[in-house]
Amino acid sequence: MRDTRLIFDGRILGASFASGDRIVAGRWHESPFGPFADVMWCRADDTRVLLAPSDTVARFVTHHYSFDEIEVTDVRVERQGAAIEVTAGPIAVRLVPRPPGLPSRLLGLRPRRLRTVPAWIAFEDAVLRPVAGPLFGPNAGSVHTRGVTRDGSREWYAIHDFREAGATGGIDGRDLGPVTPCPPAGFGFSEFPGGAAVVRVTSIFRPACR
Repeated sequence: MRDTRLIFDGRILGASFASGDRIVAGRWHESPFGPFADVMWCRADDTRVLLAPSDTVARFVTHHYSFDEIEVTDVRVERQGAAIEVTAGPIAVRLVPRPPGLPSRLLGLRPRRLRTVPAWIAFEDAVLRPVAGPLFGPNAGSVHTRGVTRDGSREWYAIHDFREAGATGGIDGRDLGPVTPCPPAGFGFSEFPGGAAVVRVTSIFRPACR
């Protein structure tokens, strides 16, 4: 049987701020669309905004996740020394990953080939996540590594590394305040951990049958 899986390999970066804004950026080095970056932004009023670099990426993302507004714009996620800077539309966020902690060391114990096996990811989500989840931040109970997207596709997240981060952010030059846990954003079946973090991840989609 032909393998219909779609693979996205890269990093997910996220931060929530005292302003109530929740910002999650993906920097995908390998994908069916080539390298790209996109941003999911939940405003303080809970309006969910997708900032995508092209119509093609916007169509794909909105098939799988829920948004109230969509904007096609230049999206950049770039390293600047020790920091990672995210710029997209009115958004400017700067994250500085911290040194590897206990979550990073625990994740590194699993053989890399095992991490991307959907059955193993399902086991981790069902059995290991409830035990180790609190190590990954205040929203860990809402973080899932497998689920069904809004169009019925299956998705698995193979987590390779997790680093807490310091973060600052602004919207149109307005400072968003300190990093603060916020309510779930509701983009999809999983939430990003509360606070600020950089996650090395492989996202695996199995499209829904048409």
